[in-house]
Amino acid sequence: MTTFLFLLLIFFVIVPLFKSAVAIYRARRAARQFFDQFRRQAGGGRAPEPEPQPQKPKKKINAEDGEFVQFEDLPGETVEYRETYTEITVEQQIVDAEWEDITNTK
Repeated sequence: MTTFLFLLLIFFVIVPLFKSAVAIYRARRAARQFFDQFRRQAGGGRAPEPEPQPQKPKKKINAEDGEFVQFEDLPGETVEYRETYTEITVEQQIVDAEWEDITNTK
């Protein structure tokens, strides 16, 4: 019985998938050949011209300026910080009500 199901699977699923893949491959190959032939005819038999490369943008900093920039330290204000400590006392929590679970008991 399993051999029969396996043959059905191959016949109705695998074979059509394979045929579809072969048809798609042939169609893509035919389209590629068509466009290649069109390019050759449109170019007059010449080799295709390479596409122009995009120009690089100009640099903002001239190469003659050098790589490093010298910085100056500006005189600034000095501020002294004093650390102040505050004593904190932790108080115990005050509980003013007891928890009571209210449930419906019928």
